[in-house]
Amino acid sequence: MINATVQSKASPLAGSKEPDVNGLPLSMVDQWQEYQTSRSFAVSVSTELRRQYYPDDAAFGMAMRKAGYVPVRTRKLTGKDARFWLYRVTGNDKRVVAEEAPQHKGCSVVVQTMTKPHPWFKRIALDGKWQHVYADHIHLLTKKRHRVDGVRMQGYTADGLKVEVIA
Repeated sequence: MINATVQSKASPLAGSKEPDVNGLPLSMVDQWQEYQTSRSFAVSVSTELRRQYYPDDAAFGMAMRKAGYVPVRTRKLTGKDARFWLYRVTGNDKRVVAEEAPQHKGCSVVVQTMTKPHPWFKRIALDGKWQHVYADHIHLLTKKRHRVDGVRMQGYTADGLKVEVIA
């Protein structure tokens, strides 16, 4: 993972006489969190840890770039929008891939329809048939040209949505 050439020279930014890894203090490298990507790895360094070794964010950013890391902002690694430092093995690794798929919402979108007229339901062409759709659910549908009763007209499609027919 990390270029493990441990050198005994001190990092000028850290101000301590400890070994370093690619110019970064070894004790800091041991404490950060690593996430695997498709071809490389990304690291997350907390603010508290960063402030122990570097006086400001600019000095930390320069040290990380010098060590071969690039700042990225993604939600693909943890599911939350966060900033990471991606170690670039080559210059063309642009994909940051999560180890496992993020959890989907517990609820899904449902479009309610009826076969008979009702004041709260509007009569529209849905997937090639006349149906009465709950008026608040029409904005979830996608507009599409349909042929209904031999006439081409503007209608809607519920592609990818769950359609629930109410009695």
